Amino acid sequence: MPSQLTDAEWSQLLSRIERGECTPFLGPGVALGRLPLPGDLAMRWADEYQYPLEDRWNLPRVAQYLELEKGPRWLREELAKALADPTAAEPGGDVLQLLAELPFTTYITTGYDDLLAQALRAAQVRRDDRRTPRKPRLDFCRWHETLRSAAMPTPFEADPHYQPSADEPFVFHLLGQAAFPQSLALTETDHYDLFVATARHPNTVPPSVHRALRGGPLLFIGQPLTDANFRALARSLGGAYYGGLQDGTLSVHVRPEGNDAAIRYLERHFAEQRIKLYWGTPLEFLQELRERWLRDHE
Repeated sequence: MPSQLTDAEWSQLLSRIERGECTPFLGPGVALGRLPLPGDLAMRWADEYQYPLEDRWNLPRVAQYLELEKGPRWLREELAKALADPTAAEPGGDVLQLLAELPFTTYITTGYDDLLAQALRAAQVRRDDRRTPRKPRLDFCRWHETLRSAAMPTPFEADPHYQPSADEPFVFHLLGQAAFPQSLALTETDHYDLFVATARHPNTVPPSVHRALRGGPLLFIGQPLTDANFRALARSLGGAYYGGLQDGTLSVHVRPEGNDAAIRYLERHFAEQRIKLYWGTPLEFLQELRERWLRDHE
């Protein structure tokens, strides 16, 4: 199978994780089977509320229509309902649990839900012959003035000595947390405002996240790199030319079966940006990663 990792590449990835130099950048695909994907949610809302345009799969655009028709409060309440009842994880097959069991120090996510934080609180890290529970600290992007002026300190402001670690990892929600409805970037206008804010106000993103985004390597899991909104956000956060954002970066993609032309194009396209593609599901990738990690650390 093309674009799979060699033993040397796996070894390099494991070493970077051990040194705290690799940051997972998580998209909605990590909660596949537990929560509706953005496209599925957009299609459902488009059907229920007579969205009049053809791009019924585009959540920011469908949300823009619904905000106009129903109001911003209604829209955020509907999103909260959609995230309120996740399906139970399959035993031994939960992507979020596998992510939580690996000692990453920082997690960046475009998800609104708190499933990752729940998985981290249920996980432990090994310290010599003992295991200690993980205690994640969470925050979201302060992308509009109301959030920046609110009396709501970031974890780094509340504790100036805090540094993300395997014991106390940092989870950064780029598009907001469902628990704080005012933080959610849902509509197309919200996304544009977020792009502008992250470019104009560097402090909307904590220094540790800036270092991860600009220094790499990143580990994209469940995040489609072909998504236009995501590409615009990555440019805003990482600089106009992506700089070192992708240096040594890996992206997990489901292989497009029967479309060799698409595979060749994607491999060439991302190779130019120094992004290595792994063809497989997030679950397949993380199961192999965990097996190799345990083999090296037991």
